[in-house]
Amino acid sequence: MSVVIQPAQRARGDRFVRRHVGFAAWAFALIFGLIGVAANPAHAEVVPLPDDDPFYVPPSGYESLPNGTVLRDRTINAQYLLPFLSTDVLSELGGSAEKFFPWFEQLKNLKINAYQVLYKSLDSHDRPTAQVATVLVPQGPWIGSGPRPLISYQVAQDSTTTRAAPSYTLRAGLLSAGALANPTFEVSLSLPALAYGYAIVYPDYEGPHAQFIAGPQAGHGVLDGVRAVLNYAPAGLAYNTPVGLWGYSGGGHATGWAAYLKESYAPELNVKGAAVGASAASDLVQMYYNNNGKFVAGSLLVTAIAGLDRAFPEAGIYEYLNPAGKQLIDSAQDETLIEGILKRPVLAPLEMFTKEPWVPVPESKVGKYVFGINTLAGKRAPRTVPILNYHDEFDELVPVKADNDLALQYCREGVPVEVMRTFTPIPLIGLVHIAGEAEGALPALNYLANRFKGLPARNDCPYSAIWASPLPLPYKAFITQ
Repeated sequence: MSVVIQPAQRARGDRFVRRHVGFAAWAFALIFGLIGVAANPAHAEVVPLPDDDPFYVPPSGYESLPNGTVLRDRTINAQYLLPFLSTDVLSELGGSAEKFFPWFEQLKNLKINAYQVLYKSLDSHDRPTAQVATVLVPQGPWIGSGPRPLISYQVAQDSTTTRAAPSYTLRAGLLSAGALANPTFEVSLSLPALAYGYAIVYPDYEGPHAQFIAGPQAGHGVLDGVRAVLNYAPAGLAYNTPVGLWGYSGGGHATGWAAYLKESYAPELNVKGAAVGASAASDLVQMYYNNNGKFVAGSLLVTAIAGLDRAFPEAGIYEYLNPAGKQLIDSAQDETLIEGILKRPVLAPLEMFTKEPWVPVPESKVGKYVFGINTLAGKRAPRTVPILNYHDEFDELVPVKADNDLALQYCREGVPVEVMRTFTPIPLIGLVHIAGEAEGALPALNYLANRFKGLPARNDCPYSAIWASPLPLPYKAFITQ
């Protein structure tokens, strides 16, 4: 249970209702997912890779169109893991269940329309690019007040391959060439939002060239993906649709960048809040030092550097590497994070792969350039977007100190920041990071739900708080100022 010390305690009844409504949403998603296992599987569609799919190729002349313009669209069967867990099958189950339980409005939300749109956006150098967003919209009528809300959910693509793009993994599922990609599994944490009646958009924010950890590219891709969905008539969303941004880890990186760029890049969007979990973008320098020479460095850092080299060729990353370093980056040109771990489980410090082995990478000219551009620390706060900053105290991959520092910076600049810290001491690489995502999912969804309801965002800046787990785990006090 989350425990927070603040001047006015939140009503216990409100907490009880929010928590149990959230668990009910998860329960329905799980129950009907299991029913799908028993259902007759739909015919498995042969899904071409994005690099082989003409849908991803923009039409000539698109460069001059407004950002967020829909260039191409299609209706799809969005698949979660296996063919019998898909929007088509679950929609049929939802229709059948609705006949038996007509009084239960949430059953209508099992029936989902799934679309994909190719839309115009900008890369990190403000050059035109085209990328794909997948949107899921419940067929049942929105029964809340105002327009149906939209959540832009940024999965952790964390890759240098378009096989990890959610537009592909959401169609191809577990039996795909992207089976070892984070989005294949991570999408499940967002699905309870459909039970709330919200629409969800999943943007391919790394762009058509899989530019991992490129901040401006990711922020543009998220915001233009929202624009595209709001411009797409079949989705049935209003121009003033309340929007929530949500992502964890690599997805938190993209979400943080979208929140930062919203005011200047997409001021017309009605963004109510952003749930940013364990964001690598908070401080890439801290991220580097936390992982350099460790178990995951051969995948996490090498893949990130390969992505930054693609996004910022002017930085001279490739020329900065020695022959062994060039070979290392060459080996990471078409892989997911999980594949990189399997390929390079152990790696020496990256300084051993540069022409200046005595200079730490973040302190080199190249490092200062690319880390400076893609780090949120030190940049102005997103003054128009309330932030939920959530992280696990024991996260072994993404250092919690970076998020603590960024929360304090935003507090000083007057941005409402709600801070939640989980406490999960699991002494194995990657497990705490994963546990933190699972623990933070329902609180993150409820945070956005409260913003959609018009409730004021809690601000942890003016006082001390206990940042604690949403599960009954031990907690630890942390002084915010």
